Amino acid sequence: MTDTADVSRGCRGYEENHVQNWCGNISFGSKQKFVPSTVEELQQVVRDAAPPLRVIGRGHSFSPVAECAGGTLVSLARLNLVLDFQPPSDGSVGSITVQGGTTYSEIAKYLAVGRRGALRNLPSCPQFTVAGAIATGTHGSGVHIPNLAADVSMLEFVRADGTLVRYSRETDAATLEGCRVHLGCLGVVSELRLDVVPFFEVDARTYADVPLEAAVRALPELWTRCDSLSVWTSGFGRGPGSGSCWITLRHFLPHWAPPELRAPPAAPLEAALLGESGYLLERPMGRYCSDVDAPTTYSPTRREPWHSALSLTLDDKAEETSMAVVDLQAEFFVPLERATEALRAVWAASAGWAFGSPPTSAERVKGLVDAIELRQVKGDKAWLSPAPVDSLGIHVSFNADLAVRDEVMAAVPALEAALAPFGARFHWGKLSCLRAARVAELYGEGLEQFRSLCDDHDREGKFRNDHVSELLWRRAAPEC
Repeated sequence: MTDTADVSRGCRGYEENHVQNWCGNISFGSKQKFVPSTVEELQQVVRDAAPPLRVIGRGHSFSPVAECAGGTLVSLARLNLVLDFQPPSDGSVGSITVQGGTTYSEIAKYLAVGRRGALRNLPSCPQFTVAGAIATGTHGSGVHIPNLAADVSMLEFVRADGTLVRYSRETDAATLEGCRVHLGCLGVVSELRLDVVPFFEVDARTYADVPLEAAVRALPELWTRCDSLSVWTSGFGRGPGSGSCWITLRHFLPHWAPPELRAPPAAPLEAALLGESGYLLERPMGRYCSDVDAPTTYSPTRREPWHSALSLTLDDKAEETSMAVVDLQAEFFVPLERATEALRAVWAASAGWAFGSPPTSAERVKGLVDAIELRQVKGDKAWLSPAPVDSLGIHVSFNADLAVRDEVMAAVPALEAALAPFGARFHWGKLSCLRAARVAELYGEGLEQFRSLCDDHDREGKFRNDHVSELLWRRAAPEC
């Protein structure tokens, strides 16, 4: 089966994602395409597939991680059932078991019914599959919250020969923890189980036009003042937002974590930080990626359900909002203890770039960069984790216009060079020019352990496209 119209589930561009990714910078190049409806059918597809076999979720990776030139592309869009739900209770975590094609937005909508429960965190855009997000080390924000893969308590793969293998906290805790970030090299995820915490709300407070220099200096203190912090800026270079940023502090109510991991009660930001320009943003503003001519709006300062507060593209009822605008993304992770130094290096590297308008601006200006977002991630022990220690994620949303594509591809290595002294790792699903030798240097023993498990699952390399083969198995690397 190659049609996808009946499984689009409302996501713009989903019907075409067997050809290219969401942004259009990656063409998959497959010779065969399959959309299995049962796990048994999936096993047969995998067993008989021409290599390389790669899986497409909703196409929100910007690297060639899903490219499969001349091979087989598999979509799990029809495998999106909730298989089991165990509700959380005071003092205990529940769980939700789903098929491999389920999206975060589908889980959020299921948990929103009757306030059944919540996930600890969400990606910015929950329209995308859980399996794809964890495979690439995707994360939310929170100094005490690891990447999204850490919430996975069971993973089931279809191996290259079509057989199933399952890892869980109960039986294979060390292997599960190591392999949760897997880049699709261990097989096709057919089933997975996630932790569920009690339903909570979020008190979100957003401050606009905050002086950027003051925010950079205050950042190590800011992330201790809330449960989840996001700092956005269009201010490192030239443009309407030069020298300013906007800050969102989130407090979880009631919090699911033990007292020692909770932030102190919410308090207003000090006048010394806000300066003369910063203010509490209470008016509605357009949502991320919504149509600029008919934007979906939200209130950035209010108390709201966990799923809308922790994401950019879900509303209060866990309905997906418009994603009419595309960007091209890169992201790098540096240890929190060196966050301020690293940000100053990024500032220096991007000082000459043109940045787009901040969302609070009346101007509509596009530049090389739309915005940079700063988030925090608790370190985890996945072998290929981009955040093995407590880290700052430095996310860059580039202009996706083809007219500036060459400039974007020149900017990425400039950022990597600026961040190299800090041991920066890149997001596996976003732009990077990092070479295989550097990957081996950064990941060391973890990479060796990952390769060993890959050999157990797929000795002939059916699941390895050129991109992952170059990065993880060879010394050479693809050109940026």
